[in-house]
Amino acid sequence: MRGRFPCMGGLNDSSFRFQSASRRQAPEDIVTDLTRRRMLGVAAATATGAVTSLSASVEAATPAAPATPPSPSPLPDPADLSLFVALSSALTGIAAAKLAPTVDPIQVKNEYFATASADPAFPALLQIIRSDPSNPAAAANKVMNDPKLKYLGRSIILAWYLGVWYAPKTLESYNAPGDQVFPVPPEKVVSPTSYTQGWTWRVAQAHPMGYSELRYGYWANDPLPLDDYIKV
Repeated sequence: MRGRFPCMGGLNDSSFRFQSASRRQAPEDIVTDLTRRRMLGVAAATATGAVTSLSASVEAATPAAPATPPSPSPLPDPADLSLFVALSSALTGIAAAKLAPTVDPIQVKNEYFATASADPAFPALLQIIRSDPSNPAAAANKVMNDPKLKYLGRSIILAWYLGVWYAPKTLESYNAPGDQVFPVPPEKVVSPTSYTQGWTWRVAQAHPMGYSELRYGYWANDPLPLDDYIKV
């Protein structure tokens, strides 16, 4: 043993273990240090490449800003909007305070006003209630008996109840003789808000697909009287 290990004579077992551990530790430290430095370098390079690639992807995916951004729809004149709500109340049979409550975060009435006011007959329709704002029921009666306005009146009723817009010309065509396509196709859903706020759901005490303001388990209780929903 001495020929093979000349330095072992003055060492006990504990010294040998210490030296052996020291000799083994040095290369491990070097390897560990190199490995860490290498990994940090690879990680840094990878991160830099990823950020560069992501930036390029975002720039490529981001559409160029339009030359002139679309302007938001102007808010209706408050006086005209109030007349519209009053007439809508008389047309639908739903209280004006229900259609347009004092605290109204939804403001769907603005969307219905904007849609209806795009029709050429709208000024004449609004003028009827403007001439006698104290009697919305009489104004609604005149609208629904005017051959030039009654289809716009029907469109407004359907908008409040269904949240969709039927063009007056489409409704008029269904009053003409000849074969018709059923169900009557609407021109559009007025907005995502109108989809959830259609009054047909409240009257039926139901809710549209994918949205509900009703508490879980409501179906186990007897329905409330209809007047609780449509009257003040």
